[in-house]
Amino acid sequence: MRDAAIEREPHAIPTLDRNLFAIVCVVLALIFGCFVVGLNLAWTAMAGAVLVMVLARRDTHDVLKLVDWHLLVFFAALFLVVDGLSDTGLPDSIYRHLQPVFGSTAPAQAWNLTWFSAAGSNVFSNVPFVLVAGKWIARFTEPELMWKVLALATTFAGNLTIIGLVANMIVVESAREHIEVGFWDYTRFGIPITILTTAAGVAVLLALR
Repeated sequence: MRDAAIEREPHAIPTLDRNLFAIVCVVLALIFGCFVVGLNLAWTAMAGAVLVMVLARRDTHDVLKLVDWHLLVFFAALFLVVDGLSDTGLPDSIYRHLQPVFGSTAPAQAWNLTWFSAAGSNVFSNVPFVLVAGKWIARFTEPELMWKVLALATTFAGNLTIIGLVANMIVVESAREHIEVGFWDYTRFGIPITILTTAAGVAVLLALR
């Protein structure tokens, strides 16, 4: 491999379109403001996208070609399956069996929910796991704390393995033409990072509660 010559195609760096950049920045600020005041997330994001496309006056065909439709179908199917699973009553049945495991005090419930969320996020992915586990929070001793623990644990759990976070899978698939990222290549770094960050985060939440 020392004598191998790697030919790279020249990559043209596009010039900054200042007008488009300004439009995107303003629309992003508006979207963030709408999120803060509590408007519907989906419709706000859609409205922002439409506003950018209208103000930019670009050919929408070129823009829509960049959309990863396979990923959108994957997300849609994922949410349908999770919603169907919730309607079966299986999540509630699982919680009834696991309730004694979580403990009766807030610290015990926080730590047990943390490891359970980390494991569940890497089996089912964090988004569908949150949709199911979120229905259990009201039954804990301190629901407000448990919501924070669930948010923190499922977010950091995405660093554990490639399948723990949909964004990980998107990056790995996008980079496949340039580099192969194996499951264990990722996990050997993800395990210590996830353990340290999650433990520190839960400790802070318990200290500030």
